[in-house]
Amino acid sequence: LAVMLIALMMFFAQQVHAQNNWFMTVYGGQNTGGSIDDFITFDNDFRDSYLFAVTGGKNLHTWCDLIRLEAEGQVVKHFGIQENWEFNGLLTLRWLKFPWDRYLDTSFAAGDGLSYATEVPVIERQRHGEESARFLNYLMFEFTFGLPKYPRWSLITRLHHRSGVFGLFDGV
Repeated sequence: LAVMLIALMMFFAQQVHAQNNWFMTVYGGQNTGGSIDDFITFDNDFRDSYLFAVTGGKNLHTWCDLIRLEAEGQVVKHFGIQENWEFNGLLTLRWLKFPWDRYLDTSFAAGDGLSYATEVPVIERQRHGEESARFLNYLMFEFTFGLPKYPRWSLITRLHHRSGVFGLFDGV
């Protein structure tokens, strides 16, 4: 499924490249057992749980060349302690301008949406007991870095987070 999705997205990206409104991101990471606060303070408890994600998105609107609204869909495979799949859809606001962009093109994004896991993730059960769910909120924060000479390519660092939003989703 993941290979077919990647092939389809690559074909689709080639078709719409001239419009430059579509994008694809591929990333991987390791799960931590802590909260967002722990991540921000670098107090991370890394687990034997990893993810691989393929995303496709569209730039929807840009205001004053400073802020862009994007829509993104994700297919995520977890492996290690947990083996589930995850599907996310989100809207993102991206800040586009930084003073050093002529040397290192940088952007910052924050996105929010919905997340569906094919089974309740093991790490969520370990952290919250049985108070987790397949369907939760999805939150992401991302920095991108690219060389202006190669505008089609960037490196990213992203926080990928599922949350019950203080009990809004199934009391999680």
